Amino acid sequence: MMGQIALIGLAAGAASALLSAGVAAGTMLAVPLFYLAPLPIMLAGLAFSHWTAFVGLVVAAAGLGFAFGTSFLVAYALGIGGPAWVLAYGALLARPDPAARDGLVWFPIGPLVLLAGALASLSVIVGLLSVATDYETYRAAVDQAFEQFLVVGAGSARTADTAHMSALVAAVLPPMAGTLTMVSHLACLYLAARAARVSGRLARPWPDLASTRLPQVTTLALAVLVALSVTPGMLGLSASVVTATLLTAYAVAGFATLHFVTRGRPGRPLILTAAWMATLALGWPALAAALLGIVDAMFDLRTRMGFRGGPPAANDR
Repeated sequence: MMGQIALIGLAAGAASALLSAGVAAGTMLAVPLFYLAPLPIMLAGLAFSHWTAFVGLVVAAAGLGFAFGTSFLVAYALGIGGPAWVLAYGALLARPDPAARDGLVWFPIGPLVLLAGALASLSVIVGLLSVATDYETYRAAVDQAFEQFLVVGAGSARTADTAHMSALVAAVLPPMAGTLTMVSHLACLYLAARAARVSGRLARPWPDLASTRLPQVTTLALAVLVALSVTPGMLGLSASVVTATLLTAYAVAGFATLHFVTRGRPGRPLILTAAWMATLALGWPALAAALLGIVDAMFDLRTRMGFRGGPPAANDR
């Protein structure tokens, strides 16, 4: 048993390390592969055990640290391997309940989405503070990087417009990084769970993803974070990161609501396809999905509107 854990963990860690290290090559293909780096660790955790995933985490972190230095090791542990292990572990958490199916109540998907947001926010904020501990130093670092990008890319000098653009990048970059990190973690978790299910090794029953919703108290946390995000300095910038990931969690809940309320409707495939394609192509429809998730969390829209859902549809499994 220990040999199997070590062997599978070693393979998962090596795969995750290779996917992470590919970004150093600087090719376009390396970017999507980098975002798949949590997948082997999550698959090891969901299909085998959290100990297997932990071995993979240690192997990948140690290998990257040996090859690229301590900073890469810390970045992997906080931004990729660590969150992958925690999410896989959380997905298989359960407590006994004689009234539940199979006698177990599994960790809900809504809080699991919030956990993904918290881990993404933590990794981005730690990375942000490693660059600068005060806002002026951070802005100076972004300005310098932006100027180098302009010189290399367009060969133009700094102007008033580029200064405004640099300020915009400084404000938008951390929340965007938090959102991308969270989405990549959730996508990898879904893919790992699907693979574990197909192999017959997923311990928990497949959840009804369309029933996913966030706790009502989360809306109060969002209001507080929005207020904090407009404050100056690193506090406001850090709060904007958490706000972005929380809005992403509400977008996930909003899409779950859309899947739920369209069950049994004749135009369901067209509605869902249009919603997902518009979001992937344009981005901003995710804000509408987040608003839908907020409304549902506050007013229990699914029940108030008389939507009972029915059995999960094929594209909800």
